[in-house]
Amino acid sequence: MEKREYIVDRIESNYAILEIESNKLISVKKSDIIGNVKEGDILFKEDNFYFIDEEATKLRRENINTMMKGLWEE
Repeated sequence: MEKREYIVDRIESNYAILEIESNKLISVKKSDIIGNVKEGDILFKEDNFYFIDEEATKLRRENINTMMKGLWEE
């Protein structure tokens, strides 16, 4: 079974707004997320809780930083 990824779009009060496939957004209680969640984190779900995928989050941030750096260089 393939692991579904959820990307934290934003935090609103006690909820995290997560992006899933096709830019669909869902809201999840922050209390259902294990760890100190931040915008841009990648999560996976297991046993009705969401966990931060540290490695996938790090790789995503590095890729975004590389793309942003390329935008500002001539």
